[in-house]
Amino acid sequence: MPSLIIRPAALRHNLVVMHDLCRKVGAECMFVFKEAPLHPELVADILVRSPIRRLGLVAWPHASLPSVPGVELHHVYAPFPLLQEKAAACSCVYVDSLFTLRLLSGNGSMNGPQLRLSLEVGDGRDGAYAEELPELCREARRAGLNLRGIAVNFACLSRDAPTQEHLKEASATLERIRSCCLPDADISAGGTDVLELATKHSLPADVREIRCGTGVMLGVYPLSGHAIPDAGQNAFRLEAHVLECRVKQGRRQALLDVGSFHTAPEGLRPPFPDMHLSGVSSAYASFDVTDCQENIVEGMKLSFGLDYHALSRALSSQALVFRREDA
Repeated sequence: MPSLIIRPAALRHNLVVMHDLCRKVGAECMFVFKEAPLHPELVADILVRSPIRRLGLVAWPHASLPSVPGVELHHVYAPFPLLQEKAAACSCVYVDSLFTLRLLSGNGSMNGPQLRLSLEVGDGRDGAYAEELPELCREARRAGLNLRGIAVNFACLSRDAPTQEHLKEASATLERIRSCCLPDADISAGGTDVLELATKHSLPADVREIRCGTGVMLGVYPLSGHAIPDAGQNAFRLEAHVLECRVKQGRRQALLDVGSFHTAPEGLRPPFPDMHLSGVSSAYASFDVTDCQENIVEGMKLSFGLDYHALSRALSSQALVFRREDA
């Protein structure tokens, strides 16, 4: 059975690194762990002694929101139908349309969360256009909900890196709706790639929060793949076993006990050069090891790195064993 190895000490270290990098550019760091409700003990373990005071997550239907003293919960996706009550229990919720705003405001809570209006800046995922925001502001005011500011997202659906120009556009948009917002309204920018931009260019003063998920989890800038200075890349590994190894269709293939039930196998990083994914099913992944210098044999346990998509699938899987290594 495959296992996800989790090293909490490495995560705690990366949290401090990301916090310090964000503070260096004048922003607060939000740790984005969308699967946090599924792993409340891990969340508490790594945040209780951390300088991070903001946790970004999403609501899950069969899991409660985690609770860590002194840590704000931010629902970084628009509220989903049937999950709006859970989203409304967070300190702040992102909304991107009249539909999602009304979904949230209709949950019946008298002490509603603060809102961030998601602004489309080129990624193509969630986000309203600048000209739509005044109407969203009016609807929020009618619902008695306070606006914390704007959220922008980069490099999720697209491969376009964040730019100064897009952040300046977001800053100008915030100015146009500032009268509708709380006095300290600002821009929350995600993800970790915003910090790589900040190593080369100054960020607008309104960008006072940077959302970091990949930087903490994997210790790399997502788009470039560059290692983040002082961060570790060893917080997670996935271990799987070779169940069979034989020549099929003219190539030597190793069949492992990991598949789409467990992770996104195309996002696994094999432990040896010239070991390439050749096929995936629900419970198996086949790797071509014909040209691999290592002698792959049946019964072997192999340790894989993960990209963000493979890690996210693994963290939400019910088919994996989770093992902590407290070094």
